Amino acid sequence: MNLVSTTSLRYFAEVVRTGSIRAASENLYVAASAISRQLTMLEDSLGAPLLERRQGRGKVKLTAAGEILMRYYKSVSKEAGRLYSEIEALQGLKRGHVNFGMPESLTRDLMPQFFARFSKRFPGISFSVQVAGSPRLAEMVLSDDLDACFTFGDIAFKDLSVVYSRLLPLFVLVPSGHPLERFKALRLSDCAEYGFSSLDSSLWAKQQYDEMLAKAKIRPRITLETNSYELMRNVAAEGMCLTFTTTPLEDPLARPRAGAYIPLKDPRARPQRLALCVHRGRNLPIPVATFLSELTAELEAAERHAAPPAKRPAG
Repeated sequence: MNLVSTTSLRYFAEVVRTGSIRAASENLYVAASAISRQLTMLEDSLGAPLLERRQGRGKVKLTAAGEILMRYYKSVSKEAGRLYSEIEALQGLKRGHVNFGMPESLTRDLMPQFFARFSKRFPGISFSVQVAGSPRLAEMVLSDDLDACFTFGDIAFKDLSVVYSRLLPLFVLVPSGHPLERFKALRLSDCAEYGFSSLDSSLWAKQQYDEMLAKAKIRPRITLETNSYELMRNVAAEGMCLTFTTTPLEDPLARPRAGAYIPLKDPRARPQRLALCVHRGRNLPIPVATFLSELTAELEAAERHAAPPAKRPAG
């Protein structure tokens, strides 16, 4: 006898994912009362409460039985994914789906062109792409909400497996006409008197940059703080401030920003790690494995042909 219906299990999982019956109702386009009835039936059939009934607007909290049921749901979902991947393999990649995540800085350089080229070769494979900071993306991979993701900075989760890694040296993005623009290389002390844009604490690289400046005994004047690499680069290019950054990955359309990427040649400046990560031990569907194989091959080829960044011509 099946004690757990597919519908009630799906409703339960959505309540847990969104944090409330109301939010699950909006996402599923199902009346909140219908979801409540399904949850009650589910608890009655299992003989145990699944959610703590709390006053206020806080997110729902799982009971011990609810934790067990969520593990069951994730296990069933993984098995279903494995079934679909095997069927997709039989069909020769005629269709499939990839859930992928990346930091915002890669939405301009490299990845749009890669997605387009991959889709021409495998038109039946579709994508869901999440753009967020590296810590959040790593968490989504570990919860299997994403198949894979890019991260910047030191990886802080032991259950992430790295399928590609590359160290990217640090540069100072200097606006056109800035007094530092004529330098071929810079030290941290050269930049001390100027305003900077800075990453906020939601990104792993923030700690790395702070440690670098602390070791140099420099407290820069922060003009703008953000969780966006792209915004940091753009405000620097517009002349508002300097910023520490890596160079954009290879952009086939060659669309340089204003200003110059000047190498930061300082013993306290550590390169930043770009990594392509998956959940360790997970059996990836064939479309995902194919996507990662193609992406890794392109990254390795780009690395072999990488050239130092050039200043944008004046005028």
